[in-house]
Amino acid sequence: MSRIRARLPYTCDDLVFSGPAIEIRYSAGLRDTAGNPAHAATFIRRRLIVLDKALRAEASEHARILAHEIFHFVWVRLGNPARLEWEAALRSELARRVPGEAGWSAEWRKLQLERRDIRLRTRAWREYCCESFCDTAAAWLTPSRTEATLPPRVLHARFTWLAASAPPAGMPI
Repeated sequence: MSRIRARLPYTCDDLVFSGPAIEIRYSAGLRDTAGNPAHAATFIRRRLIVLDKALRAEASEHARILAHEIFHFVWVRLGNPARLEWEAALRSELARRVPGEAGWSAEWRKLQLERRDIRLRTRAWREYCCESFCDTAAAWLTPSRTEATLPPRVLHARFTWLAASAPPAGMPI
C-alpha cells in the first residue's frame, strides 16, 4: 500500500491519501454517459481519472474537480457504516428542508429526488449521497466555493464530519 499526498491547495494540510496510485490523464471533449459535456471522468476499477484539458488553465477549478474525483475513490472504500452515517446526515438535512448543496453535481441530483428514492435507497438516492460526499470534500479541501449553495453552518458541519472520519493512516483510496 502506498501513501500519497495529493497536490491540492488544502484547507486541511495534514490529509494523506492511502492506497495504490491513481493515474491522472487529460483529454478534450469529455462527455458523461448521457452525452453532456463533462469536466472529468473517473474509472474506479482502472484507478484512472481523466480531466478536461481546459482545466489546466483554471487552477482553482482544476483543484476542486480533481479533489471531487479523488473522493470517488474514498467513497467506495469508506465502508458501509460510514456511508450509512453520511446518508443519515443527508436525511436529517432533507427533513429540516436545508436548501442547496456543496456543488452542482450533488445539487441537480438532490433536486430530482423523490421521497420514495430516500425511503427505498434507490440508485438515484445512492448516487446523490456519493456526489454530495465528493462535492463536500472538494469544498473542504480547496478554496473554491463556486458551486456551494448550502448554508455555511451546514457546510461546516459536513467539514467537521469529514475531518472526524479521516483515519489516522490516511483517507483510503
